[in-house]
Amino acid sequence: MILHSYEYNTLPGFSKLFCDFINHNPFFDERFPANKIIFENTSYLKNISEKYKNRKQIKSIIEKSSHSIELNNLQKQNLELLTNENTLAIVTGQQVGFLGGPLYTLIKISSAINLAEKLNIKFPEFNFVPVFWIEDNDHDNLEASQSTVYNTDYDIKHISCMEGLSKQDRTCVSERKFDKSILNTFDNLSLILPGEKFKQEIIEKFKSIYKPGQFWNDAFIELLNSWFGEKGLLFIKASEARKSGYFSELILKELGNAGQTQQIIQEVNGKIEQNGYHIQAKSFEVNVFLHESNQRYKIVKSKIDNNKYESGSNIFSIDEIRKKAENEPHLFSPAVLLRPVFQDYILPTAAYICGPSEIGYSAQIKELYEYFGVSMPAFLPRHSASFVDNRIMRFLEKQKLEPIYFTRKFNEIEKVLKNILFDKEIEKVFEKARGQIKDNYEEIMNVTSKIDATLIRTGASACHKSLENLDRLEKKINSAQKRVNQLIYTNYKQASNFFFPEGTMQERMFSAINFMNMVGEEQFIKTIGDLTKEEADKHYFVKMEYKI
Repeated sequence: MILHSYEYNTLPGFSKLFCDFINHNPFFDERFPANKIIFENTSYLKNISEKYKNRKQIKSIIEKSSHSIELNNLQKQNLELLTNENTLAIVTGQQVGFLGGPLYTLIKISSAINLAEKLNIKFPEFNFVPVFWIEDNDHDNLEASQSTVYNTDYDIKHISCMEGLSKQDRTCVSERKFDKSILNTFDNLSLILPGEKFKQEIIEKFKSIYKPGQFWNDAFIELLNSWFGEKGLLFIKASEARKSGYFSELILKELGNAGQTQQIIQEVNGKIEQNGYHIQAKSFEVNVFLHESNQRYKIVKSKIDNNKYESGSNIFSIDEIRKKAENEPHLFSPAVLLRPVFQDYILPTAAYICGPSEIGYSAQIKELYEYFGVSMPAFLPRHSASFVDNRIMRFLEKQKLEPIYFTRKFNEIEKVLKNILFDKEIEKVFEKARGQIKDNYEEIMNVTSKIDATLIRTGASACHKSLENLDRLEKKINSAQKRVNQLIYTNYKQASNFFFPEGTMQERMFSAINFMNMVGEEQFIKTIGDLTKEEADKHYFVKMEYKI
């Protein structure tokens, strides 16, 4: 049940670029030319279908990506359809995420599935298949290993599937397996999660998927498949696309013209900045990574020899790198700004469902599609939502507040609470005392300066210390008032943690496991499915219907 919907520009964390994109600023009609015509005629769809040349290979890559699950009949049917010339993909994607990643991962998938269903009805002469691209060439192990949940008191808890990881680790996520510590992780998770109706069922299911020896990306696929497989969703690993060697043509073009894509992007960045927008992603002279021994490294100009390039501990000439790419194309993967182009070279993509950040850097790459001769799809926004449980709902009703009240940092809410709960006379008394102290010391220093000018500094220091002591006293009194009003203060803090955890929107932080813990997996996936039938031009606050 949708409680409220709000324009993005009324909420924090949504960039000017994204808000203008949503509001159809003409600049973005030029940057995303397919966004309007995808719904208007079939010539755009025919063009993608006719230019796409990897239908024989795509089936094999998806089958290899999906080896850990058994495809159902609809998935098998969709896989066969991808080999037909009149089939196009509705794609979304994400890095591997422990426990399914943040909430928006599930929302993105449901948005893609919903769009595929709509287009299948609108254009019956084509088939539209939802595909999830798993970016597991990535080496951000720290991010991929972590998930965020909350306990009974809505305290935010970060949990990891593997301890001891760092941002400096270059190991590809595709090569990561769970070790025995995953068992302790679920023991801790069981202690953290509130004791809701579906807790034991949820914990047991996740434990059956996240087992020692299981690859991170395979567990990710298995979990998402359990929620969306029945909708015909297919999965493709970026690592399998890389290992297949089908990136070869684009890799060789990038290496054969080092610096060309950077120049293209820099020219576009100038246009973006001229229109008042922030640049989302940085470009490099060589916008591909080199994989060596399960590690992934940038290819950058050598600091020692300007005619050479460094990758990890290795130094190459550009000709040596090209030769390596010719012989071993599976060792190369795209950087962030080339990733969509490579993805849409592998897949016959009609539309990509993306989040605000993705739209930001996708605005930089139209000319890269042209440069590589790849059809640029429509880039459409995912849905966006915050979910409201029964306890928080009762609190909001009692306080006569809307959820948007809590989409700001808690210190701002505290200031408002202070005005509501704290004795304003005390504040006035302290303000008066501060003024009197300053006046008294000023009078003293005016007199003493005539005796010895150096005493002015001593007097100023004494004044400062007196004011500090007064501040400490005020804080102690305020703490005493806070204790008196602790219940209301706690409820406000809990609501803040719930809607705006650590200064960001709920969908970007929490795992779905908390919400499934309350209403069950099936009901929560249905709630997301109902949400994504709405227009994707606002942020929604959705009440979860369930019985305690």
